[in-house]
Amino acid sequence: METFRGSYQATVDDKGRLKLPARLKGQLEEWFGSRVFVTSLSPLELRVYPLSVWEELERRFLARPSMEPLVQRLLEHANYGQEDEVDTQGRVLVPSLLRDVLGGNGEVVVSGRGRFLAVVARDRAQAELLTSFTNEELAALAALEQ
Repeated sequence: METFRGSYQATVDDKGRLKLPARLKGQLEEWFGSRVFVTSLSPLELRVYPLSVWEELERRFLARPSMEPLVQRLLEHANYGQEDEVDTQGRVLVPSLLRDVLGGNGEVVVSGRGRFLAVVARDRAQAELLTSFTNEELAALAALEQ
């Protein structure tokens, strides 16, 4: 299974385009093609899904009862995003509403999260790195290894 991993410095320019790091752009195109779905499912983080990965997730959620509150909420959140194509220079447009979630344009960190790319403001990434795991979290992670 193709897995995105690692983190890379990137920027969102004044026109709202995210410049994907070359390594991630190459992996995306090789494994999935250049079509993506850009969305946000949590505060202060964007997600760039290969379109085929997003469509599979979407199919599973749309198969659930449409009146299920959690399904409705997920679809509402996700649909503030948009489908796009990574251009030849590795740029993808981030909708203005989602740029606001990031805190505007500028320096970001793009990290591989398995089947999608996460995009966070650089200062948020630094804050996450300065936050230690609790003993309870470490114990829960150790239990997952077994």
